[in-house]
Amino acid sequence: MGVVTGQGLSDLIRDRFGVRWTAFAMLVLLVANLANTVAEFSGAAAALEIFGISRYITVPLVAALIWALVLFSSYRTVERVFLAIALVFVSYIFSAFLAHPDWGQVGHALISPSLGGLSGSVLLLIVGVVGTTITPYMQFYLQSAVAEKGIGEDELVLEQVDSIGGAVWTNVIAVFIVIATALTIHAVGGTINSASDAALALKPVAGDLASALFAVGLFGASVLAATIMPISTSYVICEAFGWESGVGKRFSDARAFFGIYTFVLFVGAFVVLIPGISLLPVILSSQYLQGLLLPIVLVFMVL
Repeated sequence: MGVVTGQGLSDLIRDRFGVRWTAFAMLVLLVANLANTVAEFSGAAAALEIFGISRYITVPLVAALIWALVLFSSYRTVERVFLAIALVFVSYIFSAFLAHPDWGQVGHALISPSLGGLSGSVLLLIVGVVGTTITPYMQFYLQSAVAEKGIGEDELVLEQVDSIGGAVWTNVIAVFIVIATALTIHAVGGTINSASDAALALKPVAGDLASALFAVGLFGASVLAATIMPISTSYVICEAFGWESGVGKRFSDARAFFGIYTFVLFVGAFVVLIPGISLLPVILSSQYLQGLLLPIVLVFMVL
């Protein structure tokens, strides 16, 4: 749609369905992205809690730095650093191999998985997995990025290869995360109640440094996403209503853009700072919400 029409998804929704339906779609996106931003700050806080650093230090500091970074400088270099840190998750592939799985059993489980009788908790977890893999914001972000690049129909196949390749790679990593956690944490009857619990899945590849390796990767990926999520939200909503947008603009020239950006960023940070809130359930709940809101976006896309 981005290649053929040259428009982003929010643009097309406004053209085809009018302002009211556009406002509804943007409200869905805003709620989903707010939840996702909360999850990213929760991830950053959980990562540094492994090192004994309180979330009440981590979250305000990260939020202030991200806000200043976007408003007063380019974040391109920082983005590359965070992406490099996120490569830590490739270590799950090595961890899975070093744990010596029965690959025949793995292959059989991929073809005919056992879902434990499809209890309510299992169904909700499936919704969460879908929500974290096919996020509502990504449908808007990908199409807007394609349209902005001005890709012609003659390059459509290359764009499809790019998109499909990224989707396949994401799920390859996800499969190895499942294998690694099944062979390490689940095999010994353990449960994951915190980030440090989840870090044990990397023990075959990192040994005693598993927690540190996991913390670095989780923190880098979370801060990168917490930087991009509010920006992409602002871009898409401003695109939908024809408002001025762009990181390179002055605040006075793009008040709506920077206002939405600031709102999403700081509300996401504030929720994580609520006393007594548990970080892992917050992360999971945000992904359940993504999965529940996704069909609304997909209906617009299909129509």
